[in-house]
Amino acid sequence: MNCRVFSAALIVAASLVAVPVAAQDMSGDWEITSEGRRGPQTSTMTIVQADGALTGSMRLTMGGGRRGGGGGGGGGGGAQEFEIRKGEVDGNTFSFTVVLSFGGNSIERAYSGTFDGDSMEGTAEGGRGGGQPFTGRRRG
Repeated sequence: MNCRVFSAALIVAASLVAVPVAAQDMSGDWEITSEGRRGPQTSTMTIVQADGALTGSMRLTMGGGRRGGGGGGGGGGGAQEFEIRKGEVDGNTFSFTVVLSFGGNSIERAYSGTFDGDSMEGTAEGGRGGGQPFTGRRRG
């Protein structure tokens, strides 16, 4: 093989080697939206990322009171804040849990997904129904 051809092939091969992508940081304030039984539900999160771990809190607004006499649906509430637990991030994938507590009952919700810059998407498992998709945008 010609030395020039070999050198060119070597340069091309080296350029195809994957270069590690700079680590992204999820730290900040996020607004999360998912589709609930009564329409879109929005929550906010404050996330702190350090050494592959996520900590922080999620703030949920607990819908309005019951409507009409047809039963169904929980009571009102206003905003409540819950601790982010078991949070992990690896590259652009993340996972964490939030234990929701209402009237003496607790429900663990597991969130997982991917993020890129100022947006995220994923699925929440646990509680009523499973596999609830969500999207998120970094605030500010």
